[in-house]
Amino acid sequence: MSFLDKAKELAEQAKEKAAEFAQSPAGDKARELAAKGVDAAASGIDKVTGGKYTDKIETVSNKVEGFLDKDGKPEGDAKP
Repeated sequence: MSFLDKAKELAEQAKEKAAEFAQSPAGDKARELAAKGVDAAASGIDKVTGGKYTDKIETVSNKVEGFLDKDGKPEGDAKP
């Protein structure tokens, strides 16, 4: 088995484990904490930039939170 084949196999195993975690109660808690972190980061960045980039910061924040709301299922881009 080549190095690349082994890497692909390990990546697939990691993907399966991540999907299981995303569906678990611990995954729910992680998404909740991540959303809070995104809000805190967005607020901090907005404050540091003096509100100059508020619209852009909100757009990115909404996209990240939209992805978190999808339970980690990649179904395309999140639309705010």
